[in-house]
Amino acid sequence: MKKFYVPLLIFICFAGLYYSIGLLSRDKALFKPVWDIQHYVNISETGYDAHPCTPRDYPPGKVCGNVGWYPGWPLVMKAFRPIMGGSSQATYIFLSALLTLAGFILLYRFMDNVAGKTAAFFSVAALAGSPAGFYLLTGFPYALFLFLFAVYLRVFYSRTFRFRDIALVVLAIGMSLTYPTGLLFALVPFIHELVKRWKSGRYKLDLKRDGKTVFVYILPFFLGLLILWTYFYFKFDNFFVQLDFQARYHRTWSFPLTVIYHSFVGYPITSPENLVLIWYGLALLLFIPYKMKPELWVLGVVLFLFSPATGTTMSIYRHYLAAFPIYLIVGSSPRPAWYKGVFIAVGLAFSLIWLLPTFLDFKLI
Repeated sequence: MKKFYVPLLIFICFAGLYYSIGLLSRDKALFKPVWDIQHYVNISETGYDAHPCTPRDYPPGKVCGNVGWYPGWPLVMKAFRPIMGGSSQATYIFLSALLTLAGFILLYRFMDNVAGKTAAFFSVAALAGSPAGFYLLTGFPYALFLFLFAVYLRVFYSRTFRFRDIALVVLAIGMSLTYPTGLLFALVPFIHELVKRWKSGRYKLDLKRDGKTVFVYILPFFLGLLILWTYFYFKFDNFFVQLDFQARYHRTWSFPLTVIYHSFVGYPITSPENLVLIWYGLALLLFIPYKMKPELWVLGVVLFLFSPATGTTMSIYRHYLAAFPIYLIVGSSPRPAWYKGVFIAVGLAFSLIWLLPTFLDFKLI
């Protein structure tokens, strides 16, 4: 029963801390449909909208509306809203808490099975104590994304799960329809297969086995985006309307380390962007060698580099929250318990002293 009690206790402490601060704050920003949350709510209530930008729209561009956001979270909200009396706000508050708790439990169980109870505890604690962990309790899609990832781990590494292949396809599509970096999680089955080949010395192409790896494990991560863009084509007569929308934010491919360097040079060390760069960067450096499955730590490194590779560190504190394998790296490390505890405490301090107050002041996008 510890597989339930320990993550439940972590969640109670985590949610109790942030809910208490949120309720005591002046504007209750933790619970309001601020920033992107309002777009997710609008999509769930009235669907997608794309229209030519006007001089009043900011930033300026060709296409405005809400086509830049993914439909997974709005669809879940829409499905559960009738149960919550028709209130979108009550729906996303309830679902965020429920899915975060479920994600904590599933992550704990997975890590307990592969690395033991201590690793499981510190993995979940690292997630709860991360600098932007409070976003899990808001109307952003991170709680759903965490839940889908945790379920995916459970199914992917199980050989006895009924309807395993079907479940993996559905989960992969769901992840790619929930968050932009969902595509990158295709690295889990891809690297897993490469490692298996290397260990077994199998280098010849096997059409049946390799075909299953591609079509069941990898391609479904791209199928979600294809489904969304096909829907946009029939609704707006523009297959790439999402790319036209995103062009307003001037994200261009760049060398990630250069972007990180410019962030430290151009912004104070205590800026939310630089604080999370420090914490997640140290997580990857301090906990070498990684005692996690190769496909997971490779994904963690890629997720760390991907956001700055888009040319900016804007909102990177949120993006890094979804770098779930990094928490597993911390938890499974052979470093002493006190070492991990201090590191997690630093992340929580970053949250309570800098990021959360900025969010509650409506200044953290």
